[in-house]
Amino acid sequence: MTLDYRLELQRAVGAFSEGRYPVAEAMCRRLVESDAHQAQPWFLLGMALTRQGAHGEAFRCLQRSAQIAPRSAETLNALGAVTNELGRDPKEAEQFFIGALKINPRCTDAHYNMGVTLQRMRQYEAAATWYERALVIRPDDCEALSNLAIVFKCLNRHREGLGLIDRALTLFPQHPLAHWNRALLLLSLGELCEGFAEYEWRWKGGAGPQFVLRPYPQPQWKGEHRPDQVLFVHGEQGFGDFIQFARFLSIARQRVGRIIVECPAALLPLMVESGLADEWVLPSQPPKAFDAFIPLMSLPHALGISPDTLPNQVPYLRVSANGWESGSRGARLNVGLVWSGNPTHDDDRIRSIDPEGLIDLISIEGVEFHSLQVPIRPEHQAIVAQWPRWVDRTSGLMDFRATAEYLEGLDLVISVDTAVAHLAGALGKPVWLMVQDSPDWRWLLNRADSPWYPTLRLFRQSHRGDWRPVLEQVVAELHRAMCDGRLTDG
Repeated sequence: MTLDYRLELQRAVGAFSEGRYPVAEAMCRRLVESDAHQAQPWFLLGMALTRQGAHGEAFRCLQRSAQIAPRSAETLNALGAVTNELGRDPKEAEQFFIGALKINPRCTDAHYNMGVTLQRMRQYEAAATWYERALVIRPDDCEALSNLAIVFKCLNRHREGLGLIDRALTLFPQHPLAHWNRALLLLSLGELCEGFAEYEWRWKGGAGPQFVLRPYPQPQWKGEHRPDQVLFVHGEQGFGDFIQFARFLSIARQRVGRIIVECPAALLPLMVESGLADEWVLPSQPPKAFDAFIPLMSLPHALGISPDTLPNQVPYLRVSANGWESGSRGARLNVGLVWSGNPTHDDDRIRSIDPEGLIDLISIEGVEFHSLQVPIRPEHQAIVAQWPRWVDRTSGLMDFRATAEYLEGLDLVISVDTAVAHLAGALGKPVWLMVQDSPDWRWLLNRADSPWYPTLRLFRQSHRGDWRPVLEQVVAELHRAMCDGRLTDG
């Protein structure tokens, strides 16, 4: 091996350490072309590629390094991490980390990455154990502290998680992920003022690269009274989020001269009819002239919303009747039903219900069930086709306005955590919402009601993944409602 080779390798290590990954990549490519039998250049090339998002090629380079030096815990750990980035079976990544730990039991990154892998597999108790092991070796690991805090959230140990986050922020006060996780914990605990302040860290990298604050030359609105100015509010995240946070538009409207809101096309007719803003534009339209802007889900922070000032008067969305008769005169109750949400959502597997488990609910005499499930997944269609008293008019539900009009003809909506539940709640319709044992922050903890929607009732899992007791409770409560007619309280 020549002196120049060693010098080039040293320079590549330096470039990588300084974050100049394309430079390190180019140097490593020259090194492996010069001598393909050295493990370190292949390893460094794989690491430089993964830092640039080229995980497939990175995996192949790391494999080559492992073939040359099979006893490298560092390389096996990196292979496991890249396996996770590629979205492969977590069990495959797990084997790499186990191999790394057999070689070096104090490989902190392998302990940490085992936690990440088990967290992805929703094995939260095991994930917590591995994060705790990583923290024994490296107590000031902010990433491990932050991830363990969210694992504790999933285990309904929110206060313990908050303590871990505060410890992480003592070490690294500007850590975006720690602030973001703190927001989720605080909001789950109902601490809205501080929680929504921390929620702003989504724009600083805490929630991932998909959150990029728009580079308008106008300033972001901070909630001040500006009666002579025009405020532009742009949407973000999902339909349910938009519906839930639309309630704040009327308060913001009182503090400015005019308010223009960017709205998804599927929601636009309903929002226009509800009259919450002076002007509405589609995302494809350039914003009109305005003096300040704000993302929709930043409104509660700008407005200083607390549990005492949270606006929950319903309906705040309205739709005029247009002759759509959703209910059946022959049924004692007409009930809308949704059992699954967006299949691409990260939590779809834990927040959706297999329709095979709904047969006792569907079979209740005197109740006509109406599909609000759009679409019905192909694997569920044969099951649904066998249901009695099942009405499916979803082909006419072209947008949320049509869905809202249909909901107005129903007595009750039973749903998992989807935009339809938010829509029904915003319309003031009785809603029975079935949620997993550690649900989204907005449904809070250990309560059957919601401060967001006074007509919404929560049915919570007692044990992770077990919907059977939830469905049994819903069936029992629906039988009771058939007798006493009460749908919005227990």
